[in-house]
Amino acid sequence: MPVPVPVNNQREVDGQVYPALFVMGKYGVPIMLDIERHMIFNLNVLEACVERYQNMDDILNAFSNIKAAKEIGLMMINEATEMWNEDHPDAKKPLIQDEKHLGRLLAGINKITEFTNKVREAMLEGLPQDKIKEVEEVEKNLRAAAQKKMTGTKQSK
Repeated sequence: MPVPVPVNNQREVDGQVYPALFVMGKYGVPIMLDIERHMIFNLNVLEACVERYQNMDDILNAFSNIKAAKEIGLMMINEATEMWNEDHPDAKKPLIQDEKHLGRLLAGINKITEFTNKVREAMLEGLPQDKIKEVEEVEKNLRAAAQKKMTGTKQSK
């Protein structure tokens, strides 16, 4: 039996090829760093975020702050990696050591932008559409306030 080969926006999972859109699944949002990794925002990550940030609003708006996005992204990547390693004891992936190591894997503005978008995607995965719109509105207001502070002018809508 021939082995299926992924093409275009397809991903291989356990020997089967699926459209990438359908492969969020168990390990979260896929991202290519040193190897293919995943980001998952689950209860374990949420608990660690609450300990660090104290406030759910601060957690949901973390992707507008690159340092917080890197911290939360690292938590999500290592949580997904631990889950993978439990399910695949013969094909373990290494954890990312720390935020500095993660930062070295994010070279160039395109990779940094992809990473922050993936953090956002993983955090919002599973939220109801109205809550996603609420978070997006807060994010837009934060960007406008930051722009106004930097330039002294109001950003157009």
